Amino acid sequence: MHLKDVPLFSAMNGAQLAALGRTGNMRRFSKGQIIVNQSSPGNTFYIVISGQVKVALLNEDGREIILTLLGEGDFFGELSLLDNDPRSASVVAAEYTTLFTLSRKQFYQLITANPRILESIIKEMCRRLRRADEKINSLAFLDVYGRTLIVLQQLARYQGATTKHGVEISHAPTHQELSGMVGTSRETVTRVITVLKKNKTILMYKGRKLIMRKYTHSLFS
Repeated sequence: MHLKDVPLFSAMNGAQLAALGRTGNMRRFSKGQIIVNQSSPGNTFYIVISGQVKVALLNEDGREIILTLLGEGDFFGELSLLDNDPRSASVVAAEYTTLFTLSRKQFYQLITANPRILESIIKEMCRRLRRADEKINSLAFLDVYGRTLIVLQQLARYQGATTKHGVEISHAPTHQELSGMVGTSRETVTRVITVLKKNKTILMYKGRKLIMRKYTHSLFS
């Protein structure tokens, strides 16, 4: 992916994109490398050019709760830049990842010169808040089967591509990552996935490729 392919920059012309490219920096992270530490100061805005990152809450004992996965074209780090508070979560490279970064000053120059970008950022923040509300509801009211299904439905809705075979998610979480998103053990998630395969909700789940049956509603629609 190039900067011109990033949805956030869709309204920028070639000259503006070229200037932006000269302003920011490309940074590369290996799988498992921590990009952002929870509670640390936030002075950088990140856009995923390739690869995938997971936004997570990490405990001292090594356990993690995965809040979301972000892939090509997604961004993070805006919250601390807008409210000046520390990072609310950690961000870790889920695979080899390339990020385009802007400093706080560069970020504010960007949104000042391009108000539509700020509007897009705010809309995405609202979408993420709605997804967080769904997750809180599932944790409060659903069993592990329901919570797993909600997470998979969110992945299909926001990251999936409709094909003749179903809804395909090309960068699906591993079973271990999915367990962190659901709030249970890997073994339990694997058992739930087996059930979802039997009832044809999941048509294929191999590696990071997941194909789900097309659905018409969410548990919280």
